[in-house]
Amino acid sequence: MISLFFSALIYASLALCVLLSYRVAKVVNLSFGSIFTLGGYLSVFSLFITPIFGAWIGLLLHIGSKRMDASKATIFSLGIAIAIEEALRILFRVENILLDSRIFYFFGYKLVFEHFLASMISATFLILFLAFELKKPFSRLKLKVIEEDIENAELYGIDAEKARAIVLVISSAFFCSIGGLYLSGRVISPTIGWLYMIFSLFIATIANVFREKAYILLLPTSFGVCWLV
Repeated sequence: MISLFFSALIYASLALCVLLSYRVAKVVNLSFGSIFTLGGYLSVFSLFITPIFGAWIGLLLHIGSKRMDASKATIFSLGIAIAIEEALRILFRVENILLDSRIFYFFGYKLVFEHFLASMISATFLILFLAFELKKPFSRLKLKVIEEDIENAELYGIDAEKARAIVLVISSAFFCSIGGLYLSGRVISPTIGWLYMIFSLFIATIANVFREKAYILLLPTSFGVCWLV
């Protein structure tokens, strides 16, 4: 049960990134899966570089797609995903890599330390965002205006482009960081991240049905989906 809760935390935070990219950045970011995989490969060298590379890819996506509509931006993100996968195949020259991991016991439960750390980072990320949502009504109002109509947001003096850049950079950095941790102890290949991205996308899609309550319902939705699967 405890491992189920930790998994739900991780997928809820990843789904939050997917949902923010869709609502604020107006793109279904298909590069998230490959960014997640990239984190795993980069962890071979150091976990500390994973958010840096993720952030750079998010910035590249923002710059390359900021003049595109939603459909073209989504296709552009797919191009980035394919480019990352091919780069990994060329640079590592092997299809499968087994990542190291550390085992420890948490209240009698055997856990992978890196997975536990990923769940704690995910919980912190969710708490910080929900605190932003609940405690700062003006910031929440600006976010809502951007989500509903970018042109209206600009008319109200809201810098929607800056918000878009922040969302894509932070969400990509987060995906890459969690990938570096959560793939520990697993055999990875350049396409492994698609599974995690699709699962996160599924959770985000369910939560998005509830519109204004979507962010708050991400964790219970994630827990329910993880329990069923």
